[in-house]
Amino acid sequence: MILGIYGSGGLGREIYEVAVRCNAIPRYWSEIVFIDDSCEEGSYCGTKRIHFDTVLESATCYECVVAVGDPSARETLFLRLTGNDIKLASLTDPTAIVSRTATIGAGSIICEYSTIHAGVELGRNTLIQPFCNIGHDIIVGDHSVLSTFCAPGGGVVFGERVYVGMQASIMELLDIGDDVIIAMGSSVFRDVPAGATVVGNPARITRGNDEHKVFNAHNKSNHA
Repeated sequence: MILGIYGSGGLGREIYEVAVRCNAIPRYWSEIVFIDDSCEEGSYCGTKRIHFDTVLESATCYECVVAVGDPSARETLFLRLTGNDIKLASLTDPTAIVSRTATIGAGSIICEYSTIHAGVELGRNTLIQPFCNIGHDIIVGDHSVLSTFCAPGGGVVFGERVYVGMQASIMELLDIGDDVIIAMGSSVFRDVPAGATVVGNPARITRGNDEHKVFNAHNKSNHA
């Protein structure tokens, strides 16, 4: 079986390192490759970079994870994989701590030194970046991204396609709606309605997120 990392930008290279650590012992995959239609096929970062059409030629030989940081883009690539019956892999870095009572959705990635506590439910295609502390009984909706050093309290419910920035803190038992963006360093003390962007301490709503995009055009390539 070959592991395909869908996305070869900065985040993709980070996920590649997680995959290499996961594959050390035992060896799950015979090969780890990048998938990226925006670049030429060839050698890249010591492995191969291929197009999605190449995967389709022998789809049963692959399982894949999505390695882009924008939740709406994660959903798009996830649906492309599942729509073509390509198996989803899940990655948990060997340094992460995951409770035996947690449930992890298909295609999810848990990066190094993160902790997933008792009763947590991670939806499909979620990304937990390094050094996150995911408190007990938290629910994270499909395609959501929780960035480095974020610390939601126990019982928080995140909707789908939520983005939580670096070092953000969320008080326990809150409801965070679909397509919410919580800016880095924010401290959230009350529920956040769907589609809102919040920033600051205490966090306040600054605008909507009608386009469901986290990264703008000039820096998107650095996060994809």
